[in-house]
Amino acid sequence: MKTIVHTTQAVYRQLVNAASRPGHIELITEEVKNYSDFSDAALLISMTLFDNEVSFFSRDKTMRKELKVLTGGIPNKDYTTADFIVSKEADLEREYFTEVMHGILISPEKSATLIIEANSIGEGNEYRLSGPGIKNTTDVKLSLDSRWIELRNDICKEYPLGIDLILTDKNNNVVMIPRTSKVEVL
Repeated sequence: MKTIVHTTQAVYRQLVNAASRPGHIELITEEVKNYSDFSDAALLISMTLFDNEVSFFSRDKTMRKELKVLTGGIPNKDYTTADFIVSKEADLEREYFTEVMHGILISPEKSATLIIEANSIGEGNEYRLSGPGIKNTTDVKLSLDSRWIELRNDICKEYPLGIDLILTDKNNNVVMIPRTSKVEVL
């Protein structure tokens, strides 16, 4: 019998693999009862990373309720102080990049992670990633508009400060772009 613990352990392993190899596409094959219109990947990643000490922001009312019930996470009405922001690509706001927590030098871990459900991973604009976990460079295609990547790049200029991105799509693909990665718009 496979429990939610087994499921989130499998997803965690895939997240570690995606984080250690930025730009690498992981396919989450685990399934979950999902009442939101987000992908299973977005919900499972949130279920894996959230607990009762984590605050999150989502404009999507159904996703907010589901995450609160499934994870015990704290829904935050103020995205500027949330640990995580869960959003669809179409609902992204400039402020989700510029006004969220970016950490401080003595405590860089106090920064936000954006979980963004893109329209597509593997199609769209091409980006070249370099940095830790990447031998030379790696290219990835994302539907994500280049203005979001340019905002992210601005925020991540002063490493170790910045934000981390976890991107999913409806096909349950996952790509991570940590703050340590340099991203070039091709």
